[in-house]
Amino acid sequence: MMTVPPVLLKGDDLFEDDSALGPYENTRDISKYLLMHYGQIDDVFERPHHPLATAHRYPQRLSALLELCALRSGTQVRRALDLGCSVGGVSHALSDWVEQSVTGIDVSPRSIDVARTLNRHGCGTFNVIQQGPYAREVHIRVPSSSDGRAVVAFEVGDACDLRLVGEAARDVDAVVLSNVLDRVADPEACLHQFTDSDEFLRPGGLLMVACPWSWYPAYSTPERWLGSSSDHTPSEEAVKQMLGNAFDLLAESDEGAVLRQNPREYDYFEAHVTVWRKR
Repeated sequence: MMTVPPVLLKGDDLFEDDSALGPYENTRDISKYLLMHYGQIDDVFERPHHPLATAHRYPQRLSALLELCALRSGTQVRRALDLGCSVGGVSHALSDWVEQSVTGIDVSPRSIDVARTLNRHGCGTFNVIQQGPYAREVHIRVPSSSDGRAVVAFEVGDACDLRLVGEAARDVDAVVLSNVLDRVADPEACLHQFTDSDEFLRPGGLLMVACPWSWYPAYSTPERWLGSSSDHTPSEEAVKQMLGNAFDLLAESDEGAVLRQNPREYDYFEAHVTVWRKR
């Protein structure tokens, strides 16, 4: 008997004005992140040879880079933490090679609820905007831990205060900060959890920072932004200065990604990605 996949987001909700819920709680934004994290290339672009096609599979590319750094540095990754996980695409990508467990943490309860539903059932459906009042259904699937992959779990939490998350965030072997440092109130405090203490990331563990450095006062005051307006120090250099005393830089790259608005409109961003090994 075939199991009916759960509905992750109701299609009609795409056309309701729920913008007051915030950018990570409203239906349209969650739909866009589900598509970016899990959608097939045909689901995203709908035509072959799209000029943005190389930006597809952003979560999977981050996971592959971290895995490569683990192999090259001889780092055993049994437990990993995905901070700012949104709907969980990076968490599931990490589970393909992390040995035991991956925990995704995000401040958005609705995103975590969607991630948990998808994780529990292994599949789901949601709708994406087409044009005007029209939407299209997308089916997605994630592998199960019964396939020999790491166990994936999701928790609501603040990336700047991992003490409140509990044991799942302590003494891990790898941490991914994907598109989160320019969306927290105090990015330095977030990083200090890993530079000033071994409570969360063990010595010898890996830290990935992926961020487009798109700062907005709605998320953090300009005084908290990484970098200096007085001497024009860019955020890319500021994060290296912060981490350089406690970590060794293993890799640095730029990774493109897209959030689909509709079949003819896409938000493209390019994340600055660094991978570090803790001394």
